Amino acid sequence: MLSCQHFNVCTNNKQGRKISRLINEESRKKLKSQYEQPESQSIYRLRQQKVELPFGHIKRNLKVDAFLLRGRDGVKAEMSLLASCFNIVRMISIIGVPALIEKLTS
Repeated sequence: MLSCQHFNVCTNNKQGRKISRLINEESRKKLKSQYEQPESQSIYRLRQQKVELPFGHIKRNLKVDAFLLRGRDGVKAEMSLLASCFNIVRMISIIGVPALIEKLTS
């Protein structure tokens, strides 16, 4: 430690300074650099438009911020019900109730 050329610059401790890193620090830095690239940002913007909309609607408009059921099967069932409700509301807003009824009965 005493042979460090920056010894008295970064610390006043006589025993030096220890820098600890997480075990997966290299992986985290690699992923962070990948996300900062322009093509990654365009993919993320597209995901925000298509995928985040249903989850945001369910969370904010339907006020569902936690699952009521526990366990994988319960959560899957509850999420399926919420997704079905979202899809039905979306179909009604796009084509209207009469057209939806007509398509479901034919």
